[in-house]
Amino acid sequence: MKLRFAKLNPTENMTILVTDPVPRDRHSAVAEALMAYGSVGGEQVGFLEKPTLPGARMRLQMMGGEFCGNATMSLAALLAFRENLPDGGEAVYPLEVSGADGIVPCRIRRSGDVCRGTVCMPLPEEIREVEFPDGVRCPVVFFPGIAHAIVREGVLRASEAPRCIPRWCEACETDAIGIILADDALDRIHPLVYVRSTSSSVWERGCGSGTAALGAYLAHERRGDAALDVAQPGGTIHVEAEWDGERISRLEISGDVRLAAIGEAWI
Repeated sequence: MKLRFAKLNPTENMTILVTDPVPRDRHSAVAEALMAYGSVGGEQVGFLEKPTLPGARMRLQMMGGEFCGNATMSLAALLAFRENLPDGGEAVYPLEVSGADGIVPCRIRRSGDVCRGTVCMPLPEEIREVEFPDGVRCPVVFFPGIAHAIVREGVLRASEAPRCIPRWCEACETDAIGIILADDALDRIHPLVYVRSTSSSVWERGCGSGTAALGAYLAHERRGDAALDVAQPGGTIHVEAEWDGERISRLEISGDVRLAAIGEAWI
């Protein structure tokens, strides 16, 4: 099977976008094959589809049906590169994305071979403490299709996280989960993400939804706005969360995206 793809680098969260149509019942198998070391290699896969909502430029269907901020920014950057957005130019791309209701606008500002993307994330459905089967208790931010557990230093060793994460996903009854290992200041993270449909866990070098979860958690705890740069192995992602007095009303991340490759893959 030959498939055309684009590989993008949003804060080193290497993202493969499949540009040929693939039936959804084959997404998991195709994604697993493409992410493999002997194939294109990457941390996640999204599939481009024709949009169903009026005004949307394109639909992005993630391999686990979740919403992904980095992949959304990657698709907008790919459109910017395809359309030769001029150096210094800005554009807003209205996109339809799995795990999000309605159109998701993504703003792109191009600077040479780098696109700075800003995307509004889906708002959390719930933020609450969860006690997991192995005794770890920590706050979890629930988004549509994915949850993120915010784990402070000393609570869980990195070496233990891959063994725990499938059980944590089951406990939260979600399609995907992240274990976000955070330092005490909550401005540096090491994210591990597990997708149930592919049974894959990846130490991501940059996690957009995990960064958004951290910003949402801080706003929830403070009962006020939160804005911070979050360092992670692949670089820094900026998050802003607005609190309207009762709940989070806006959640936005920004990061840099580079085009790594365009080609064909045989799987």
